Amino acid sequence: MRDDIFKEVSERIADEFRFEVKGNWLQKGKCPKCGRKEVFTRADAPWVLKCGRLEKCGWDGHVKELYSEIFDNWSSRYRATENNPTAAADAYLRYARGFELDGLRGCYTEEIYKDRQRNLTSATVRFQLPGGSYWERLIDQPGRFDKKAHFAWGKPWKGHAWTAPDHHMPSIANAERLWIVEGIFDALSFRQVGEFAASAMSCNNYPDIFLKELRKAIADLGITGGPELIFAFDVGKAGVEYTRKFVKLAREQGWRATAAQVNPEGEGEKRDWNDLLSRKRLEPDHLTEYLWNGEVLIAPNATEKACLIYNRKGWSSFSFVHNSRTWWAHFNEARIAEVQVKEGITKKAAAKGCANVEEIANCAFRVLYFQRDDATDESQYYLRVDSPSDRPPSKAAFSPASLSAGAEFKKRLLAVSPGGQWTGTTEQLDRLISGQTSRIKIVETLDFTGYSRDHAAWVLGDIGIKDGRVVRVNEEDYFDFGKMSLKLRSNERILSIDYDADSFHAKWLVDIWVAWGTNGLVTVAFWFMSLFAEQIRAQQKSLAFLEMTGDPGTGKSTLIEFLWKLLGRENYEGFDPQKATTVALARNLGKVANMPVVLIEGDRDEKAVHAKRFEWEELKTAYNGRSVRSRGVKSGGNETYEPPFRAAIIIEQNNAVNASPAVLERIMQLRFDKSHFSAATKSAAERIEQWPMDDISGFIVHAARREADVMKIFRESFLKAEKEFEQRGEVRHVRIIKNHSQLVGALEAMASILPIPDTALEQTRNRIFQMAAERKAAISADHDVVQKFWELFDWIQSNEEDTLDPKHHINQHRKPEDYIAVALPHFEEKCRHRGLTAPSTDDLKKYLKTSKRRRFFKADTVNGVGGKHIHCWIFEQPKAADGRNSQGRNA
Repeated sequence: MRDDIFKEVSERIADEFRFEVKGNWLQKGKCPKCGRKEVFTRADAPWVLKCGRLEKCGWDGHVKELYSEIFDNWSSRYRATENNPTAAADAYLRYARGFELDGLRGCYTEEIYKDRQRNLTSATVRFQLPGGSYWERLIDQPGRFDKKAHFAWGKPWKGHAWTAPDHHMPSIANAERLWIVEGIFDALSFRQVGEFAASAMSCNNYPDIFLKELRKAIADLGITGGPELIFAFDVGKAGVEYTRKFVKLAREQGWRATAAQVNPEGEGEKRDWNDLLSRKRLEPDHLTEYLWNGEVLIAPNATEKACLIYNRKGWSSFSFVHNSRTWWAHFNEARIAEVQVKEGITKKAAAKGCANVEEIANCAFRVLYFQRDDATDESQYYLRVDSPSDRPPSKAAFSPASLSAGAEFKKRLLAVSPGGQWTGTTEQLDRLISGQTSRIKIVETLDFTGYSRDHAAWVLGDIGIKDGRVVRVNEEDYFDFGKMSLKLRSNERILSIDYDADSFHAKWLVDIWVAWGTNGLVTVAFWFMSLFAEQIRAQQKSLAFLEMTGDPGTGKSTLIEFLWKLLGRENYEGFDPQKATTVALARNLGKVANMPVVLIEGDRDEKAVHAKRFEWEELKTAYNGRSVRSRGVKSGGNETYEPPFRAAIIIEQNNAVNASPAVLERIMQLRFDKSHFSAATKSAAERIEQWPMDDISGFIVHAARREADVMKIFRESFLKAEKEFEQRGEVRHVRIIKNHSQLVGALEAMASILPIPDTALEQTRNRIFQMAAERKAAISADHDVVQKFWELFDWIQSNEEDTLDPKHHINQHRKPEDYIAVALPHFEEKCRHRGLTAPSTDDLKKYLKTSKRRRFFKADTVNGVGGKHIHCWIFEQPKAADGRNSQGRNA
């Protein structure tokens, strides 16, 4: 290994594991699985780290997997030259894969792969395949790409198999056995330990063309029989199914055929043969074990399988799976010895005759992993249940209680798998579950869809994204991001994304511009900004809300429903907080992250139907990403669960929000109207309405993959916008400037992904600056109802008769120079007397508290100037610049 890689690896493991150096060994490192200080490795070759608790833990890790970034820049460490054009490929095969290159050079080349959409490149190791195709593996930070390996497009390879140059047909024909594996690196791994191997390139590729050529070579050489075929596919359901299928097919064609597997049932941790080579687990004893695993895998019936297990393990009673059913085997040692002596047969034959095998479940189940949510202290076991029928396997979470008793397990099994029956005992269940959970994998769960700041990853239904790399949910329903595993706890999938890395549709942007102009682009920019809400709050501590108001029929709903399609959510607009219970409101606000939460018609005047009417003041904490709702945790203590707000807020309704200045400052407002409507806008809106979601739902993935670029442009544009606000001087309100500068930053970051014309971009920027000025003016002004009230009050007061009778005065406060006290019934009576139309009492009670010109003080009973106690609304008299009040007296 190169000195620079050795030095970097040594520093990383020393920092993470805190080893103690003892001679040539590093010892007492902290195990990432069991937490004990039992990890050790060689100081001079620290490539594989192992936990010393082999039986109770058994963790091991290869540094190329633990620190893949060190090994992922081969072409920069080893540059190709005219004399050595495969320098990086050689280094990758030797150091990352552990192969000796003697006899291999010439069967591979070093090439360049380019992702044209993202303008990314990587060196590759390319192998030519029979049939004219090729297979290549990316070797420079392959995690940046959707796939780590590629076949030549449109070139045939089915029916063929790849072999190393020195494994030509005559040598294979004379071999004792031939391992048929999936990958080329698997085949090279067996070659490394002196075995003959062929790569089928895929577990579903039966190499019939290759086998016909082998049959011909055997005949030409006059060999009897030929090699035994060992189908040794990877761990997993597909590998198991095709192993059984191909062994049977090969035997029918006259081949001696068997199987090999890392684990007896082809399940458990997915390590391929090259992983085992790097861990020195392809020695003769290991191969014998893998061949026995294969025999167990293809056993013809339950009794044969039970006997294979008994003969090797010596267990007197145990559970096992055969034909997707669960069985219990019991072997009576005394009875076996008696039959062996009495009949003079071998112990194996006697055991087969004495085997007591019974079915304890008409299905097979396996504990896949333990899932835990540390935030709520909730945990479950996730099981896969297979049935003998063609029905797909069922997967579901089981509570610890349902795995603790046979009766509870039976109930849960029936609920999860149609017709699934458990007929065993609790003792048998205990032993079965104990065997499956001794080294169980732990998967973290999320109770929201979207971006997790703690893990720096997106989980979007069936698609995950981390560091620009797209990961599909695996067969066990979680995302494997290397060192961490994540999944959504809920079965609800609110997003249905059709993502194609080579397909990106943006033609809809033209229709957005035609139908809604700058309002449309501002809305799309905020929508885009919401996809990075957590990152923005992490840097700037807040994210503003967007309010979309306007008359019915201006297209607000059409626009919002379309934007949801960009995220893979169809036939959805938002939810009405006025109709939601407290629990439903909390869940709607907390179920997504880095996505918008759309509140519709939230301030209607109808009476609340639930215990508590929704108030806009409740959203103030959401601005900073703090919890909006909290609930108690079911425990014996005082714990509460207060999830942070991880999304963005859009308010879509006909009327503007009425709330305190603190809330209004957090809102950026867009007013929609029909002034620009035409036949062209109508056609554009109709096209937006009918746009197929499958064509555009991948937008969120394309955006998330560009996270680093987006945030860089956002930060730069945000700072420039703040300076521009200062230069313009129209708005000096710090929060309003910050909010609208964020929107400008989002617009310009979005322009790096979407083809926004320069003219439209400039007009939309100016519209955002105009929005800020309008917001500042709106916050400084009183509500229309309040303005109407004071206009009537001032008119009435200025026209009051000059009388000594104070009961005629509209201001009932005894200190009129400092306060105004108005009884609303008295005010309405004065208005009626003069033929004036006063605002409704309900509106006055609702809006007078927001009065700014004459600040609301309180509503209370006062001793009026008329000598009577009367309930009044009390306001402070405004002060002039010279310190005098509105009555001309010194304050």
